[in-house]
Amino acid sequence: MNRIFFIILLSIFSLCSMAQNDTLPKFTAKKKSGVITISWINAFKNASQINIQRSKDSNRNFVTIHSTPNPNAKTYSYIDKTAKNDTGYYRVFVLFEGTNYIFTRSQRAVEIKQEIVEKDPSVINVTGPEDVKSKDPKNREKIPPPVTNTPVKKAWEPSVFIYTGDDGNVVIKLPDAATKKYSVIFSREEGRPVFVISHVKQPYLTLDKATFLKSGWYFFELREDGNVKERNKFLITRDN
Repeated sequence: MNRIFFIILLSIFSLCSMAQNDTLPKFTAKKKSGVITISWINAFKNASQINIQRSKDSNRNFVTIHSTPNPNAKTYSYIDKTAKNDTGYYRVFVLFEGTNYIFTRSQRAVEIKQEIVEKDPSVINVTGPEDVKSKDPKNREKIPPPVTNTPVKKAWEPSVFIYTGDDGNVVIKLPDAATKKYSVIFSREEGRPVFVISHVKQPYLTLDKATFLKSGWYFFELREDGNVKERNKFLITRDN
């Protein structure tokens, strides 16, 4: 009987927790006791990637700080342990199957005051006879075998050096470009070369997305002084 009551109580807590979260493209950002938590309810059925991004201001310079391991999870919650202060803005990037994607509206974490819950003196915990382990082997419950979890495939994370900006153009951001020799090889998803930048001399460079002729995934190989620094990809979308 106590076990049934516990299951019902757990279900109520789960429903209450879901009710406190917003549904994508809206999300919840809250701060409690100095800890910032980002959470949401996911009603999308064709999402292939969901990233949490953070910026010092609300309009630009967003950086991906976390990628969800399962973009189809109905509910998700993430604690930002890398936030140095609470003045930043957050937004969520959702990539759908194909080439469509959305950015949510940016927002700051809302302060949640600590709630002190006093124990009700009228509530008494009672341990029933069914909670006591029986010494009779016939009455002992069978312990199920351990569940083997299938490893989750690592989610794609956008590069911090070469990525698609808010306007859809490609950004190359290399702060030490003046002191090092960087080169970039761009190619299509099937491996066909597009073009090469033999020497990136500027720390911040923008490439018009029209340079890539059509929408889709593009791969790049970033080299630093002749050595491979990063291999990654970015998405070029068509204008609406």
